[in-house]
Amino acid sequence: MARIIDKEEKRLDIASASIELFARKGIAQTSIEEIAKSAGVAKGTIYLYFKNKEEIILTIWDMLASRHQEVFQARITETMSAKEKILELFNFSECKEEHDKEDLLTLYQHFLSTMLIDKTGLYTNYFATICQRDYDIIFQCIQEGIAKGELEVHDVDKLTNTIIIFMEGVVIRSKMNNFNFEQTQLHLTQHIAFLLDQYLRKEPCKN
Repeated sequence: MARIIDKEEKRLDIASASIELFARKGIAQTSIEEIAKSAGVAKGTIYLYFKNKEEIILTIWDMLASRHQEVFQARITETMSAKEKILELFNFSECKEEHDKEDLLTLYQHFLSTMLIDKTGLYTNYFATICQRDYDIIFQCIQEGIAKGELEVHDVDKLTNTIIIFMEGVVIRSKMNNFNFEQTQLHLTQHIAFLLDQYLRKEPCKN
C-alpha cells in the first residue's frame, strides 16, 4: 500500500532542508532548483507545496517561531519574576538541539537585511507580525511585574518596544562583530537584563 503523504509535514520537511542552503548562500542568491536538490525532490514538487521561494522562507520562520513559543510556554512558571520570564523569551537554546545554531543566526541576519531593502512589503509585514507576538508577551510580563510590585514602569508600551529594538540591534551588531550564536545569545541576555534592572522596584531606604 502506498504511503499517504501528509502535505503539511512535507512542507515542513522541505523548509527544514533549505535552512542550511539559505544561510550559506543568502535568500536572494538561492534558487528553487537548489532548494529542490537540498530537499531531495524534483523542482516541480516544490511548487506543489509552495507558490515561490518567499513562501518557503516565511514557512521556516513560522516553524521556528511556533517551536520557540511552545518551548517558552513550557519553561516559564508562576513563581518566575517578570524579568526571568522576559529573559526566557530570549533564550534560544532549543536551536542548538534541533538545528545548526550558526545557520539559524546567519539566516536571521539574512532575513533582516532582506527586509530592509524589501519594496513589496512582504518581509516587512511578516516581521511586524512576529514582533507583535513578542510585544504581546513582553507587555503582559511587564504588567504582571508591576502588579506584583517587582517593576516600576510608567510607560509599558515604550519599555516593551525598547526591548524589541534592543534585540534587533544586538543581532545586527553580532554580524558587525562576527559573533557566533553563543556570543550573540550572551550579549542579548546581558543587555536586556541590564535594561530591566533599571526598572526594578527599589525598596525605600530605612532610617
